[in-house]
Amino acid sequence: MMLPLFLFAVGLLLMWQPRTKRWRARLLAHFNGDEQRVRQRANTFFLLGFAFILTALAYLYRLTM
Repeated sequence: MMLPLFLFAVGLLLMWQPRTKRWRARLLAHFNGDEQRVRQRANTFFLLGFAFILTALAYLYRLTM
């Protein structure tokens, strides 16, 4: 029962992380100020977090059946 909750929490964290100033500043420095690559990386993290949330919902659905 703990795995779906863990996956849900990790998914939310992955979706929220690219919105922080520190994360953005570090990636801008890493990509030498390339905004497009920073946005692309943020979108990738958002999709990964969404996948974790969908996986958690699938596990919860299987546990209730």
